[in-house]
This record gives sequence, structure tokens and C-alpha cells, in this order.
Amino acid sequence: MEATADDDIAEDPAPADAAPAEYRLIGALFGQTPIMSAMEWPTKEVDKVKVNTGSMRIGYIRQGAKVPVLPQPHRKPNCKQGWYELVQGGFVCARYASLDLNHVDLRTAPRPPDLSAPLPYEYAYNVGNGTPLYRKVPTREQRLKFEPWLNPKPIAKPSDDAVEETSIAASTRDAKSVAKSATDPFGVRTEELDAGVPWYLRDYDGGKPKVTLDELKGEGPMVKRMVRGFFVAVDKEITENGTKWLRTTNSLLVPRERVYVYSAASKLQGVWLDDRSDLVRGDDGNEMPDAGPIVTIKPTPDICKPGSKSQVAVVTSGSAKKYALSATRKSVTKSHPLRYHSILKLTGEDVVIDGVAYDEVDEGWWMRRSEGVRTEPGPAPKDLAPGEKWIDINIRTQTLVAYEGSEPVFATAMSSGRDGKQDPKRDHKTPTGTWRIREKHIAATMDGDANAEPYSLDDVPWIQYYEGSYALHGVYWHDSFGRRKSHGCVNLAPLDARALFNWTEPSMPENWHGVWSTADKPGTRVVVHE
Repeated sequence: MEATADDDIAEDPAPADAAPAEYRLIGALFGQTPIMSAMEWPTKEVDKVKVNTGSMRIGYIRQGAKVPVLPQPHRKPNCKQGWYELVQGGFVCARYASLDLNHVDLRTAPRPPDLSAPLPYEYAYNVGNGTPLYRKVPTREQRLKFEPWLNPKPIAKPSDDAVEETSIAASTRDAKSVAKSATDPFGVRTEELDAGVPWYLRDYDGGKPKVTLDELKGEGPMVKRMVRGFFVAVDKEITENGTKWLRTTNSLLVPRERVYVYSAASKLQGVWLDDRSDLVRGDDGNEMPDAGPIVTIKPTPDICKPGSKSQVAVVTSGSAKKYALSATRKSVTKSHPLRYHSILKLTGEDVVIDGVAYDEVDEGWWMRRSEGVRTEPGPAPKDLAPGEKWIDINIRTQTLVAYEGSEPVFATAMSSGRDGKQDPKRDHKTPTGTWRIREKHIAATMDGDANAEPYSLDDVPWIQYYEGSYALHGVYWHDSFGRRKSHGCVNLAPLDARALFNWTEPSMPENWHGVWSTADKPGTRVVVHE
């Protein structure tokens, strides 16, 4: 019988008296070394026609990561180097991975993500337009070519005769002959002044340049340029020939003086509502700084149940206060200040005094309703299995509640997409509906240039895609949770994003960087509503 493309070409023979196979480690050579469900790529060519093989990508490992595999390779036409079966399940082609743990691409790989920290990497903010990202340390001549600000040319002083001629011409010019435009409303010929000047050397008076991501692509040793406000994820700092550089997690180099390491990520942390925590704690069980015991005066047994008045509130005002009511509940006095993004448990009791609504906190004092957001979950899906995990996201209240069956287990504030009521071109409203988490990534880059307004955010953490490009994910660039802020995704504070990432399905196998749900391992359900 003839061999087909599906048949093994050869297998490395094992001696008859060989000991039981031991696991070996295989290391990823690429940023995304794919893990397949079978020893096939998703499609193959049969009689010059591409057909679906039924195999699918179920995850990937990032360059430098190592996972255990069975030692016997399966050599096939679609992977002549051999497929290796992972102990955790799935197959990896040795074209993209190596058993040689001294391989240069493993030794020089960026550092692995820190899974115990709120953010898996450090991040740096780009402070100027045009900052280059290089493949390798450039020469001095290359830097002067791609970074003209390093060696600005002196401006030649005009002669007295030229100054006089220019003054006469300017004073006699007919003002009506100066054309006006949308970008030059006063007719001072800024378009002519900018002609021939690269976009990154122009003055935008605090605004952003109108460029696309394609226009940022570089040449030679420069991979691309960045717009002010772009972020890169940091692997390490290096010094070459007296110049400091930051190496990114994509193995690119950025001049150290053009970025600053960003450390202003949100400290917001949601609350576990089950027996996991009677204190405000982190995922690792350690009590968070400034977090004291939650002294419960009034029980809240129905907290965060759909339809219950007892909910979780998150303070979103920087000037919020505690309030005390008089015995008659007809007057109110201010008490101590409340920390921004404090998490409060509401009893369900409320009162309106002089047109202002107040909610009772389980510790016995009151909060002004306008100084925070509070959860308001919708009904549970009708076809839930007993104890099945699901997430309720209310984009009207900007809150999230996680459930196991009918029991709420976690609550916090989030930021959904900005509304474009004033400008449809800027409408990023998060769509409503019910989906399941499709894929999860410890970190991945998000970028875009809608309306020629480019953004690029390296290694956005704790990503969970549930529909198209919509995802729950952590953010390191803002602290506005409880308000609409995003381009459509559900933004979460780093601690909350990590907590949910570790709680949802599919779970991430050790040392993998991304995982996909399957029919056998479906993702956690996500319900988005108003």
C-alpha cells in the first residue's frame, strides 16, 4: 500500500529492551509556537485543493518557554523535523521548537512572564513622536539617519538683504490671496511649512498625528516608529557603547531616553464573596496594603443576587465621604473620607435626603450613591449546569459579577467601550449578548488606527477573547474603572483581570502562553447587558 500524506515517514526506533520513556523538555523558538490538537495543520492540500483536516490550534508557547513531551518524534511530510506529543495534551512540530535547551534562540529569549504579579511584565511609555524600534543596536550613522533630533542642523542666519526683501514682500502681499483650509484656518501657510517635513518632526500643539500603522513601518535596522503614547513591554535594560537601551519582550530595542518605565497601574481589587476571603485579599491570599477586616454589622446573605437590593458598590469619586444619618433619617453629616475604588457591601437599605440618594453599608454608615457604582446583575442563563461558572457584565452600571451556578463569588468595577453619541466615528460601545470565552492569552499586543488615530499597547495582560476582537483584559494605562473608557473591550484592573483569568475556563496549562477552548473544554460563559 502506498504511503499517504497522513502516514508517518519514519519513527526513531526504540530498542526492544528500552526502559519506559521518560519525559523530555522542549523549548519554543518563536513568539507563538503552536500546539495542535493532532499531528496536522488545520488545512492540507489534496489534488491542489485545500481541505480541512479537523486539527485545530489549542494553544501556544512563547519563545523560551519549555514544556514536557514524550521523547519519541513522529516524522511526517507536514513536519519533517517530527511532531512531539505534549504530556499536557496536544502536539508541537520541532520546526518551531527544540529539544536542545542550549539552542541560541532559547538562551537569548526574553524573560518569562511573572504570573505571581498583578502585571506579567514591566511597561514603558513612549514620550515622543517618531521613537524608533530597532532589530539590533544600530551604528552611530544609522541613529543619526533615523533619529535626526540627535544631530539637529544649525539654522543659517539670513543676510540683511534677504531679511529686507522678505519684509517688503510680506508687507505688500494681498491678504485675500492667502488660501485658508481646515488645517490652516488663518491662512498662514502651515501646509507649505510642513511640506517635506516628516510627520514625527512636526508640531501638533499637544494633539496627535494623523498616521496609520502602515506609515509607521521602518526600513533597514528600524522595524517601525512609535507615536507618543505607545507602550512597550520591557524585557531588560542593556548598555552598548555607553548608550542605554530597553529591550522589549518582542526582542526589539528602543533608546532608553525616549521612554519611561510606567508604574502607575491601578490598585483596584474586587471582592471575593464566598468563603475564600473575609478580608480584602490578593489572589495569593495575602492581605492587601491598607486593607483591614470587613466588620460586618448587618448581614448581606443575598448580596449580588439578581433582583436583590443588597449589592456591591465601588467608590469612583476622589472626594467621597462616609455619611451618618440622624435618628429621624431626615438629615445627614459627613464623616471620614473614602479611598478611591474602595469596595463596599450594601445592605439594600436606602434613603433620599434633600434629593440626594444614600445607600447603607454593612458596617453601619452610609455612602452617597452618586459617589460610586454598584452591581446590578441580570438573570442567570436558563441552561446553566449546576455550579457552572459564568460572568455578568452590566455596561450601564460599569460593574462585573462572577458566579458559580446561582451563587455570586466575585464582584468589581470595570470599564467598557466609550459611547459615540456625539461622534459616530468614535463610537466604541461594547456590544451586548451572550458568548463563551474562546481563547486566553497571558499577554498579547493590541493595536489599531481607526480614524487615523493609531494606538499600540504591547503585551496587554490577562486577555480573554469572547467574541471577535472583544475581550476581558487587564490594563496598565488607566485607572478609570467604573467609567466608560475602552475601544469596546471590557477593561479590568490588573489584580481583577488576573483573578478572573485564573478562575475562568479553559484553564492555562503550565508554561503555555495561550490556550483555546474546545468542544470538550468549553470556555466560561460571558453575559453582557445594560
